[in-house]
Amino acid sequence: MAETARKRIYCFDLLKIISIFTVFMHHIMMDMYVIHPMHDLKVLENIIIRPNMNLGMIACGLFVLISGATISLSKREESLSSFYKRRLMRVLIPFYISYTIYFIIKAITFKTIHMFGGIAKWRFIYTIIGLDEYLHANGIPTFTLGIGEWFLGCIILCYLLYPILKLAHKKNSIITFIIMTLYFLFINFRYGSFNFVIPSHMNFFCQIYNFYLGIVLIDERALSKMKKWLCIIAIPVVAFFYFYTTYIPIPDNIKTTIVIVAIFVIFYNLENAISSVSWFRRFVIYFNKISLEIFLVHHFVIYQVDYMLNYKKTSGIETFLIVILDLVIIIALAIVVEKLSSMAYRFVDQSKTKRIK
Repeated sequence: MAETARKRIYCFDLLKIISIFTVFMHHIMMDMYVIHPMHDLKVLENIIIRPNMNLGMIACGLFVLISGATISLSKREESLSSFYKRRLMRVLIPFYISYTIYFIIKAITFKTIHMFGGIAKWRFIYTIIGLDEYLHANGIPTFTLGIGEWFLGCIILCYLLYPILKLAHKKNSIITFIIMTLYFLFINFRYGSFNFVIPSHMNFFCQIYNFYLGIVLIDERALSKMKKWLCIIAIPVVAFFYFYTTYIPIPDNIKTTIVIVAIFVIFYNLENAISSVSWFRRFVIYFNKISLEIFLVHHFVIYQVDYMLNYKKTSGIETFLIVILDLVIIIALAIVVEKLSSMAYRFVDQSKTKRIK
């Protein structure tokens, strides 16, 4: 199983595709139906939001879990400072580019650059470190444009804790698992007593457990026990939480975590089938290359398109065409951001090489 842990796992890329598309459809439903009633998307809402499962929450939890797993796959030997620099550059450079693009779009749209309502200038530091929208969701005024939403700040904080979690797991995996699980249960069952402003599924203090589970599940010891018969349990678990219509009175985050672990088991056991199709491998590799960029730009594209349509009522076919238009613009813009980011990475690397010389 050591070889499995070193090679690329294509089912993770597929899960990222599914997760991002689910989040995209969730935001389409929210903006075109809940916030601005442009079209009746009640059917889509009923598909996404179930009594015991919210597919948007599942998608975000999966993305966090897969992030923990994929970062653990790296066998690269590097210092702590090098690790943080590499991970943060990969996240922050596309974020800065996306932020700049959307700021220009908004400035042109509203014919002004004054769009933040007198926020103290020093708070722009929150944007520089990529936490502006996450802190905004916590009730702290920032210069956010909504880029990356709460998720970007949450995953950055997870990256910061990764070396500690990885070391603890390596030193004593059982004790670490017990402590982390007890912590997760405690914070979710007692969430209301902490007076958090941010919803629990968006809270780093809750999502860190899903990130940690990625580290646990990708461990060679866990992978060696992930037999195909586990799907016999995992598939009914996912089906139960999706189709059971009576609300189960336990915290939603706990139900979400149970489901995403079951989904992980199912997809990991499909890895051989997924990786055996060469054209599909190329597709998921390329998509993974722009997955962060898609996530960064997708929401403001939805907002901007709907705004430019003046939130007018739309027919079924018009709504479908708007969704297709959104997808085309999102992918095109993601490719642009990725290309610009790659140029920035090369510039940084060249500057570093010159300093060394």
